[in-house]
Amino acid sequence: MKIKEIKNFKMNNNTYSLRRKVIDLIYEVKNSGCDLPRIEVRIGEARKSTTLGVAMLKDCKIWITEEAIDMGADALRNIVYHEIVHAVTGFGHDKKCPLMAPTLVETLNQKDCLRILKQYINK
Repeated sequence: MKIKEIKNFKMNNNTYSLRRKVIDLIYEVKNSGCDLPRIEVRIGEARKSTTLGVAMLKDCKIWITEEAIDMGADALRNIVYHEIVHAVTGFGHDKKCPLMAPTLVETLNQKDCLRILKQYINK
């Protein structure tokens, strides 16, 4: 699973640990009652400094950068939830939505992230 925007890390204990943080957020969504398909996850390094995550629209594949993971739990949640919406629904960016804006403008709390994500998933 490769994409031009992010160079995948080789799988090792460190990469697995980073990937686990992303997978835990996917399960956070699933455990909230949201029915998600299986989403493939890769961790890597952005080829452009502004990229934090990428998804294949409606193809259930996401890539998250180590930089995004290092931003902390709330920022990572926003990024992963954003990519889940892309990967599951195929929905693009919406400048008026704090979760689906093309860039991370504000960091939402878990409750708000989940509420917005469910609005997109349940459409």
